[in-house]
Amino acid sequence: GLSCSIYHEGPEFVYSADHFLKYLQYDHQKNAGIGAATLKPMLLTFMGCAVVMIIYTVIVCVHHRISPALFVKKLLPTFIIALTTASSSAAFATNIGTCEEKLGIDKKIVNFGLPLGQSVFMPAAAVVFFSMGICMAETFRVPITAIMLVNLFIISLVLAIAAPPVPGGFAVCITILITQLGIPETAIPIVIALSVILDFPCTATNLFCLQAELTELAGDLAMLDTEKLGKAS
Repeated sequence: GLSCSIYHEGPEFVYSADHFLKYLQYDHQKNAGIGAATLKPMLLTFMGCAVVMIIYTVIVCVHHRISPALFVKKLLPTFIIALTTASSSAAFATNIGTCEEKLGIDKKIVNFGLPLGQSVFMPAAAVVFFSMGICMAETFRVPITAIMLVNLFIISLVLAIAAPPVPGGFAVCITILITQLGIPETAIPIVIALSVILDFPCTATNLFCLQAELTELAGDLAMLDTEKLGKAS
C-alpha cells in the first residue's frame, strides 16, 4: 500500500516541482526585464543632464573667462532647491537673486526672461522624453528605425516646451509620447513612476541651463555686469 502510494504521487510531485521552477525562472526574467526598463532610462537621463550642464558651463566659462568652480558655486543654491522640490516655482525667488546679484544679469532681462524661461525652456525634459522613448521601445520590442528616431526627436522637443513646470508635469507628456510611438499601454505605469523620480534632477538641470542661457544672452546684449559675474561670493 505504501509503495503504491509513492508510485502514484511521485510523478505528480516531480511535475509540480518542475512547474514551480519554470514559474520562478519566468518570474525572474520578468522582473529582470522590468528592472532594465526602469534602470536604463534613469541612467541615460542622468548622463544626458550631466552632459547638457557641462556644455553650458564650458560655454559660459570660456566666453566670459571665469572659473567653472566659481560659476557652478553661484548656481548651486538654485540647483539644490530645484533638486529637492522638483519645482521651479519654489526656486523662483532664489533664482532671481542669483541672476541679479551673483551673475550680474540686468534686471530687465531677469524680469522678462526668467518667468518665460521657466515655462518653456526645458532642455532636460527633452532628454527625459528621448531616453524614455528609446528604452521603452527596446523593452517592449517596438522596432527602432530612422523614421522612429526622427519622430521621437521632434516629439521630445515639442513636449519639452509644452511640459508644465510643476511636479508631475512630465507624466501627461510622457503618456502622449508612449502613445504616439506605438508602444504598448503597459509601459505607461512604468514611465509615470519614473517621471516622478526624474522630475527632480530634470527641474534642477533646467534651471541650471536657464541661468547659463540668460548669462549668455545678457553678455550678447551688453547687459551683463562682468565684475559681479567674476566676483567670488
